[in-house]
Amino acid sequence: MALDAQRYTIAWIAPLPIEARAAVCLLDRKHSGTFPMQRGDDYVFQAGDVCGHNVVIATLPAGQEYGTGSAAALASQVKKYFPNLWFGLLVGVAAGLPKLTEPSPRDIRLGDVLVALPDGDSAGLVAYDLGKETADGFQLLKGGHVLAVTETVVRAAIGNIRLQAPDDIGIMLPYYEQVKDKEHSSGTFADPGQDADKLYLSDDTGRSILQSRPRRPDHRRARIWYGPIGSGEKLMKNAAKRDTLRDRYSLIGLEMEAAGTMNRIPVGVIRGVCDYGDEHKNKEWQPYAAAMAGAYAKAVLAQIGPRRPNSVCLIPFRQNQDFIGRTEQLDQLQRMLFTDNRERVAIVGLGGMGKTQIALELAYRVQEKRVDDTTERYSVIWMPAQSMVAFHKAASEVVRKLGIQCGGSDDPKEVLREYLTSEAAGHWFLVVDNADDVASLNSVSGESAGLYQYLPRSRTGRLLVTTRLTMVAEDVAVGGIVELSAMTFKEAHLFLETSLRNKAQLEDAESTARLVEKLIRFPLALAQAAAYMNQKKTPIYRYLKMLESADQNMIDLLSRRLRDETHHSETQGAVATTWVVSFNAIREADAGAVRLLSFIQWIESEAIPVTKAIEVLEHVVAIRKETLAETHPSRLASEHALAMAYRANGQVTKAIEVLEHVVAIKQEILAETHPDRLASQHALAMAYRANGQVTKAIEVLEYVVAIEQEILAETHPDRLASEHGLAIAYRANGQVTKAIEVLEHVVAIRKEILAETHPGRLASEHALAIAYRANGQVTKAIKVLEYVLAIRKEILAETHPSRLASEHVLAMAYRANGQVTKAIEVLEHVVAIKQEILAETHPDRLASQHALAMAYQDNGQVTKAIEVLEHVVAIRKEILVETHPSRLASERGLEYLATTLVKR
Repeated sequence: MALDAQRYTIAWIAPLPIEARAAVCLLDRKHSGTFPMQRGDDYVFQAGDVCGHNVVIATLPAGQEYGTGSAAALASQVKKYFPNLWFGLLVGVAAGLPKLTEPSPRDIRLGDVLVALPDGDSAGLVAYDLGKETADGFQLLKGGHVLAVTETVVRAAIGNIRLQAPDDIGIMLPYYEQVKDKEHSSGTFADPGQDADKLYLSDDTGRSILQSRPRRPDHRRARIWYGPIGSGEKLMKNAAKRDTLRDRYSLIGLEMEAAGTMNRIPVGVIRGVCDYGDEHKNKEWQPYAAAMAGAYAKAVLAQIGPRRPNSVCLIPFRQNQDFIGRTEQLDQLQRMLFTDNRERVAIVGLGGMGKTQIALELAYRVQEKRVDDTTERYSVIWMPAQSMVAFHKAASEVVRKLGIQCGGSDDPKEVLREYLTSEAAGHWFLVVDNADDVASLNSVSGESAGLYQYLPRSRTGRLLVTTRLTMVAEDVAVGGIVELSAMTFKEAHLFLETSLRNKAQLEDAESTARLVEKLIRFPLALAQAAAYMNQKKTPIYRYLKMLESADQNMIDLLSRRLRDETHHSETQGAVATTWVVSFNAIREADAGAVRLLSFIQWIESEAIPVTKAIEVLEHVVAIRKETLAETHPSRLASEHALAMAYRANGQVTKAIEVLEHVVAIKQEILAETHPDRLASQHALAMAYRANGQVTKAIEVLEYVVAIEQEILAETHPDRLASEHGLAIAYRANGQVTKAIEVLEHVVAIRKEILAETHPGRLASEHALAIAYRANGQVTKAIKVLEYVLAIRKEILAETHPSRLASEHVLAMAYRANGQVTKAIEVLEHVVAIKQEILAETHPDRLASQHALAMAYQDNGQVTKAIEVLEHVVAIRKEILVETHPSRLASERGLEYLATTLVKR
């Protein structure tokens, strides 16, 4: 899978292989996949997240010479490849420069950490090899002062850690403990021990003398030193020169890469001491020193913290505007989750008791910040858990919408769990609904992980599980359980009152009370009864009689079929009885609908073809027209769905007819900011555009976009979809400059919030490229299209319409840019594929054939061009009226080519 370079903001530069290995081991999560490469790219990067930051690890290739020059080349390519870099950290090993004599002795030891910071008049980093020879001796370039480009936030984070000295080592040691036993190519990152730390100093005669130093206590085994670090081109193995540099520039260490990176990327320099820069240098201490430096770097990133994540709302259901009752349970849930700060809470109750509706109401309260005792903005995520398949599918969709990197071999459930466990996720509220399948919840004989294993834990996260099973609630929430019992009479009466359209019926107090008690104050049964009475305009007393005379055999059968350990027999009977009454009404009104219901019960919902869906929806709409007022939400929802099915099936005129009616009604009864009204207006505009009524589409979409810009965040999917649609309409209407302005905004936002493989992001980038080409900005169009096509080639089959569309448009851009040979190469491929998968009368196949003929013409291949155009003209004459623009274009092109051939 391709990784998106634009998502990475921190460069962790680790030139040596052992330094890079330590960095990889310190990642909280390694990102699967690779960064796309092209000619001229010399380095392969690793990626992951650390303390909520997206980090790229850059290292030198095996065998490349180390030094400031190599580091500069690496840093230059990092800066070029990752456009959104915030700062960098240069992390690795160095020579430590102890000074045991007064004044100001520094007992630097192997494994200590060196952090480049200015010290008095000394620069934080001294490039002691960069400068010029003068009559007065060697003068350093800029006096050696090159640390000024280190980001202020990095210096501030280092300063925060330094304030804890001498206990600052305790801030980073937990990170070292996480990696010390991890393996590299020749061992682990374990401490070789103080007994292996040998320091030799030269006496006046030049002899090396082993120094005796007191053993440090175990709890002070390592120290962090702050001060100037020297950076040079050559490896230091000369004790005399080392000491000269140390004393001249007050250096605490020497290394070989920082001077090469500083003027290209603003880096913080962090080094672990692996030797003393003398002839006793060896590699034994490099793994430990690299891990210690990496641990300090991670501590710095933890101090800075991730940029505040955008909150998201991923709830698949609209808010129930008629929700009433259950105040006590809602208050209890709120208190447990957000006042008592329980990380996990469960609602347990019978099927049909209203668990999902309560969770839904709470989810919207959290999303709208209507929850007491919290000022945080929470991301709200909803996951169905009736089966592992449903949970896996939802996890895949959530990961995609969040833009989290997830490779083909990655389990999206585990990727989502890891993300929500990390600091990058910010505050979140996760609802896991209908966790009733014990087999899915637990692993089966250790063969596969159960749903339990994928439930995240985080101090900034809150988890709410709905279930019928007390054992599940206890396992998940351990005491944080809210049990739902039947509604009180007052709650049930209010529920029925809210559900009934004809409030006058409630004046029959005796019948109302009898109905509430007969249905044992059970929400699902009451809802079914109210739906029937609303549709049939049936008085309560008459509905009671129908309940009493319902087919008892069918009720008994249904009650047995419904039975599981979570239901009481009374609730099964109430639900079954109200269902039988409703089913009998459907059977009397429309026998076809009953046959379709019987058929559909055996089909997976996603496998229902559009034509069958239209047939079902037409029956539903017909029934609701007979039984519901034209302003009823259920009737309007069915009509909207039917219109969408018409449009998906190419019946655009029918879709427009239905949607115009739906929009007219919704404009009368709903506020202009209501999401249902906006959704239908958006759908109508899309239908207008598909039907060539572009001016009408623009008029509606400009209105919708204006409203959504007032009420929705600029990252909201609905707002972005409307803006995208408006831009396409602008382009179709010749308002190309407006289209580009809108699409550049949409693309910029989608790049921030969506993965590079997300269909919505790719669609907007594709549309922007087309607008660029229409505006004569062909070079820009080609650049964007080549990027989009590269992604689509990775994720889509070569027969996929979106991939073929990008190839077709790229070829057109090549042709407009004079790259005719490239255009022909792409179009020949596109035409070959379309000839295999599309009928010869298909508009897309004919459009690509026409374009190929024009490219042949530009390339002087007139005979080939004529051959293709003759075929296109013949087909278009059969299927298009003689005034159709496409037919006319082909005919005129053929006429011109024939004239050209004659002149030859």
